Amino acid sequence: MVETGGSIFIALSLVVMLLSLLPVCILFIRKVAASAVLNVLKVLCLFVICQYLALFFIQPGLPTLPIVFKLVEFTLVYYLFNLLMISAQGKDILKMVLVSFLSVTITIYALKGLSAYTDVLTIIQAGLLTVLAVVILLQLINNRHIFLANEPAFWIAGGLLCYNGMVVLMEAIAGSHPNLPQQIQQEKSIIITLADMLRMVFFIVAASVAGKKNDNNKNDFDIQPPPPLFPKPVNRRTIKY
Repeated sequence: MVETGGSIFIALSLVVMLLSLLPVCILFIRKVAASAVLNVLKVLCLFVICQYLALFFIQPGLPTLPIVFKLVEFTLVYYLFNLLMISAQGKDILKMVLVSFLSVTITIYALKGLSAYTDVLTIIQAGLLTVLAVVILLQLINNRHIFLANEPAFWIAGGLLCYNGMVVLMEAIAGSHPNLPQQIQQEKSIIITLADMLRMVFFIVAASVAGKKNDNNKNDFDIQPPPPLFPKPVNRRTIKY
């Protein structure tokens, strides 16, 4: 992201922070049963709030902060996809890829500095998350035993697909040109921030539908009619000898 003191960035950042807080509040108010996926989703939303707060209000001019935040956010989202993966073999592959990627990235930062290959690493991170989002969506679509609209994983993966896909597109178009005009950089940042707002809208829907399957099962149990208070008399037949 390009830090700027413009009012448009401050306004968009406040909107994203507000939208990021809503999933946490919805899950707390609805008292949805805690799960690993929902817990990581809450941590991710709170992390996004801290990210925008630090980048646009506390330390807007520090160049190393965006790089560190991107790497931490990538790890959180990657772990979230690992939880959504059903196959045990797929989970093992994701763990190996994550360890390898973090090792290579930290080595590059240690040897070349935090500003080395920033655009390339950003595209790789967003590209990996985009592919994983597509895999999770296909996994959910192939599962015929669930209703997608009531599945939080569907909305979570959809929001992450929209956001990371837009990051890949913007970085591929404007991220690799060092002499790009400031106006183009600002427009790129605005588009990515709008995509982040869309991601949070998907997260809000995910928090709203979480636990709805259990509620429906409870309602199905509750609507069953109780046994009659006074049972009907049974006609007894008299056997004559």
